[in-house]
Amino acid sequence: MTPQTKLKVAAEEIKEILRKHDIASSFVLHTPGHSEFVNHFNTSYSCAYQYQENEMRFYCKREDYKSEEEQIKKLSDTANMLQLLTETVGVNFMIIEPLSKRFNQLTNAVHK
Repeated sequence: MTPQTKLKVAAEEIKEILRKHDIASSFVLHTPGHSEFVNHFNTSYSCAYQYQENEMRFYCKREDYKSEEEQIKKLSDTANMLQLLTETVGVNFMIIEPLSKRFNQLTNAVHK
């Protein structure tokens, strides 16, 4: 199994767990020389859905919902999901990025 295939298989297994527990996520998997970034927004409480690999769409229209209250709840939960994932991914970047830079300096690492 190639490293890319290994990461894609692992990502699908993780997404299955996320679906089982109705959880959104944004995560990165790594194996030497390769990484796989995944956004999983398809939950029962989100109006977001993956249209194509790099395209997200949203069910936002009033006609998509039984009531205005249901629409507002779904839109609110989606906004909350996107905000919290953005904040958390940003914090994670701010922790890892300086560590990576410093490690590269200490080890004279070269990346292809």
